[in-house]
Amino acid sequence: MSTIDLTQYQLTFDDEFNTRSISQTGNGTTWADIRPQWRYDANSDIGFGRSSFVDPSSGYDPFKVSDGVLTITAVPDHTASGFPGSWESGLITTQGHFSQTYGYFEMRADLSNLPGAWAAFWLLPDNMIADPNNAGHWQELDVVENYGSFEKGIYSGIHTTDAAPNLNWQQNLQVYSELAQPSGFHTYGLDWNADTLGFYVDGQLMGTKATPSDMHGPMYLLADLATQDDPNNNADITKAPISEQIDYIRVYSHLPATTPTPPVTVPPPASGGTTIGTGADKLVLLISEDAYLGDAQYRVTVDGIQIGDIQTAHSPHGSGQSDHLVVQGDWGQGVHDASVTFLNDAWGGTPTTDRNLYLDGATYNGADVSGAQHALMGVSAFHFNIYSDLPATTPTPPVTVPPPASGGTTIGTGAHKLVLSISEDAYLGDAQYRVTVDGIQIGDIQTAHSPHGSGQSDHLMVQGDWGQGVHDASVTFLNDAWGGTPTTDRNLYLDGATYNGADVSGAQHALMGVSAFHFNFFDV
Repeated sequence: MSTIDLTQYQLTFDDEFNTRSISQTGNGTTWADIRPQWRYDANSDIGFGRSSFVDPSSGYDPFKVSDGVLTITAVPDHTASGFPGSWESGLITTQGHFSQTYGYFEMRADLSNLPGAWAAFWLLPDNMIADPNNAGHWQELDVVENYGSFEKGIYSGIHTTDAAPNLNWQQNLQVYSELAQPSGFHTYGLDWNADTLGFYVDGQLMGTKATPSDMHGPMYLLADLATQDDPNNNADITKAPISEQIDYIRVYSHLPATTPTPPVTVPPPASGGTTIGTGADKLVLLISEDAYLGDAQYRVTVDGIQIGDIQTAHSPHGSGQSDHLVVQGDWGQGVHDASVTFLNDAWGGTPTTDRNLYLDGATYNGADVSGAQHALMGVSAFHFNIYSDLPATTPTPPVTVPPPASGGTTIGTGAHKLVLSISEDAYLGDAQYRVTVDGIQIGDIQTAHSPHGSGQSDHLMVQGDWGQGVHDASVTFLNDAWGGTPTTDRNLYLDGATYNGADVSGAQHALMGVSAFHFNFFDV
């Protein structure tokens, strides 16, 4: 049985529940306790099952933090808040404040064995994708669901708008396991990758499922204790309070691979290829398909602009050949977003009666495009980055940088220099943050000093030896604080950045809560 190896991951979110950080909106705290789209009244969330989720301002506080543990307790109808007659309990969520695409998500908890308990740790997308088949499906990842009357049963599952897996939900989208000794604390984890979803209990892999096509964007966290009045799990039989305890919730990102990605071996084209667009730059896409009741069709965009007409695939996937689509344009210097959107999925109920589209690889002006391989198994869009080299003959004018508040700080070592301009709103202490490049933290946790709006910024010089290509940088704000007014609020600001003396486009952002901001820079 496979065991999760967290040495290959980096911590990006962590609440050990040593202090309480919960509010209605999540502003200034780690968690919100009301989902805004499901608000029922001023102090409650409509909830589900037999319960509503309430904020302490309702007159009942479902949360208690003590000795490094969060306890959520559900009670029969206790206040005027919430749906009339429902139980009142608690939910916590990072919606609007923290979300992440891919990684390992884990909760350590002692779940209830009382009848009626319905505990869950789950993820929802920042941007829900509409169900193309109008079949009542949506996107959701359930790390764990557990029912008090059957405490040993652990239900982990996937909700997707992809039609094919839903034909047999239990087989294709659910992993079931059982605890030999259900009492006490256990860990429940999800390893979310671009191609697979692995579900873990106590660090052991319980099962793996394919990642659906609509599970490739950031998702936020939720944990809750709901109640049921199901004949097999009925809280109303005893009407006794029900509690669960959460020791921690942690999120990790995958560390980048330490071995270089081998170059893509381009198979010979199935035909002479097709050219769309005009211009000096050439993006070559390698396309193949599973043809069922007709060929796969798709569109191509660069920077949100469709190039050419709708295209049709012809080369069978796995044949050793691919269609070659040459996309031409005059794209300026910098990073560009390219996408391939599969338009006409079809499914006949078996793997051999399925229409799919495959991006087998890509080159841009003759160079391999990293990460440009993807299987589109349903109607969806796949995005990847291309970039144009900076011309050697035209030097970039120097950026006018405001004078630093101090001499600046340097972290990391290497020949390349990423300079971050940082300021803050200081309330009950300075803002703290961490910096990563390609998922690897550089230096220690940093502290901001320059007041935002003063005309000055801290200058943090991040040094490294980064190879050619696009790199992901992030600034993570760690210690938000909020006193209830705009002047009693701790915030962090990325005022700009330069890389080797050149301005980094899009590297300005206000971090108003505990969150990470990502931007790209590239080395030529």
